[in-house]
Amino acid sequence: MECPSLSPDGTRLAYRSRLSGGGWRLTVLRLADLAELPLAETRSADDQPAWLDDATVAYGLPHDGTDADVWAVPADGSGRPAVLARDAESPAVLR
Repeated sequence: MECPSLSPDGTRLAYRSRLSGGGWRLTVLRLADLAELPLAETRSADDQPAWLDDATVAYGLPHDGTDADVWAVPADGSGRPAVLARDAESPAVLR
């Protein structure tokens, strides 16, 4: 588990998990039962995940050499990743 981020409601951790073949997989850990849930993003995400709200995790992905976009994905493993901000780096949420 690397780069953990606590959910706003304090019940889950989002983090990046090292894949056996290399790369990273965004995952959520439910603290109540320690169940791990891989998120719908299947590309290697070498970035600190950030919770947008209790249902959504954001992260940066490179798209063209040194440029990146910020993406968002549902925290329950469903849905599909969606671009949140083009030509942006790691997300930071202000509360």
